[in-house]
Amino acid sequence: MKRLVTFSVVLALSCVLLLTGCERDSGVITITMASPSNPEDNTVRAFFHFRDIVEERSEGRIRVNVMHSGQLGGPRETVEQMQMGVLEIAEVNVAIFSAFDPRFMVFDLPYVSRGVDHLRGLLDGGLGQYFSDSLEDRTGVKILGWIIRSPRNMYISSRPVHTAADFAGMRVRIMESPVHHRTFELLGAVPVPIAATERYMALQTGVVDAAENSIPLIITQREYEVTRYLSRTEHFMTPNTIAMSASFFHGLPEDLQQILVEAADEAGRYGTMLDMEEEEEAIQELVRRGMVFNDVPDRSSFIQAVSPIFAEFRDQIGGDLIDAFTR
Repeated sequence: MKRLVTFSVVLALSCVLLLTGCERDSGVITITMASPSNPEDNTVRAFFHFRDIVEERSEGRIRVNVMHSGQLGGPRETVEQMQMGVLEIAEVNVAIFSAFDPRFMVFDLPYVSRGVDHLRGLLDGGLGQYFSDSLEDRTGVKILGWIIRSPRNMYISSRPVHTAADFAGMRVRIMESPVHHRTFELLGAVPVPIAATERYMALQTGVVDAAENSIPLIITQREYEVTRYLSRTEHFMTPNTIAMSASFFHGLPEDLQQILVEAADEAGRYGTMLDMEEEEEAIQELVRRGMVFNDVPDRSSFIQAVSPIFAEFRDQIGGDLIDAFTR
């Protein structure tokens, strides 16, 4: 199965490269955008919004192809493709970047962001550019835009979560993030790193008992089909990025660079707005589809359980960055 998946990704990428070469020869610059998410997901909708802005403002000088549903692989593969210069743009969650730069782990800390406005203010106030510059120096990938997803919550097949004690022994699918791993260890769960493209199957087959994500995504990925309980814990708020190959970006004329920067910023804010607007509606829809929802207004047991993590990662992340979020 793994060989088949790899072959399909290579085949799709080869087709994209062939198309890109033809377009370059005709004088049109083609940009391919890759996402692991389904077309109904708000990150992909933001990508299509980006496409429309870029194609209109470039007056046909740029054409944008959106490759969704993991056609070009998961985030780690698409980061590698951008580093090689064979892919222009991808949706990448900041948790993936922590493998290249541990300072990105600040976004993964539980309950570190006090809300969307708090996080957006920090990014607009200089942190967004700081992280983009740091990532470009280390990887050759730059961040053009930020899509702040609604807070991440638990969806579970076995039992609802009301307090930290309910996590005991629960096998939870997580992203490949040391902070996410340690967070669920502190909660008493068993963290299991699994790629986003394999999450549905892991839930369906019982490899894991639960996953955690933004609520609208549970609908777009149809993961209500393989889980039963939805518990609003709001433990993480990790943004996705509109990331781009820096070598490709710097090879463009300055006017096209500016169009891409402005379009990515607008698309990121558009995706954020969609996520915020749809969260309550998504909860109601999931209940209609058979999920059992419970809010958790008192999160003190979670916050207390995970509190040691701030001291444990302070040296790796940097105390100044943590303080920027918590002061």
